[in-house]
Amino acid sequence: MGAVASELRRKSIHLIGLAVPIVYWITDYSRGITLLFIAIFSFAFTISEIYRIRYGIPVKEAETLVKPLIRPQERRGIGAHVFFAAGAFVAILAYPKDIAIAAMLISTFADGSAAVVGKRWGHHTISGKKTLEGTLTLLLVAFLVASIVFAAFFGHIITESIAIAFAGAIAAASVELLPINDNLSIPIVAGFVMHAMHYVL
Repeated sequence: MGAVASELRRKSIHLIGLAVPIVYWITDYSRGITLLFIAIFSFAFTISEIYRIRYGIPVKEAETLVKPLIRPQERRGIGAHVFFAAGAFVAILAYPKDIAIAAMLISTFADGSAAVVGKRWGHHTISGKKTLEGTLTLLLVAFLVASIVFAAFFGHIITESIAIAFAGAIAAASVELLPINDNLSIPIVAGFVMHAMHYVL
């Protein structure tokens, strides 16, 4: 349960990233303003991470709070929040609003759900530390998240949206198995596949 609790704490930090798709969704801010917002915070995140890697966390209390939230491989490398911001930036820049929001929410909810389920109930390893149980959870949550987003945008569920959501979920579940940072790859790849499916259908 200790590993699950640690994973929950780490993934809870990702919920802060919900500010990006929520603000982009419910406001009339242009794509340019949203991108500027992300760029400013990405720059601040990157500078702070470079300082942390080089000099450590100067405030002892902050180090005690932050250390459990950082994976071992991130302690001497860039944190996941920087990659998440970069993935969100690319998604908003490259894809229509509904696709970009669906891709970002998949990265937040589906990836987090997969990590927790994989830690707690995962018994069948399929790639590195990834488990079949976690991957199936990611697939299901990603499909539900994308379907809800499209239904909200169009006001009802349509067959094309279901197909696009499923394609995005497959893409997210597939790329999550690769040895690359999924905070960056999931919104970009899932968004690309959903955007491409939009034209195919």
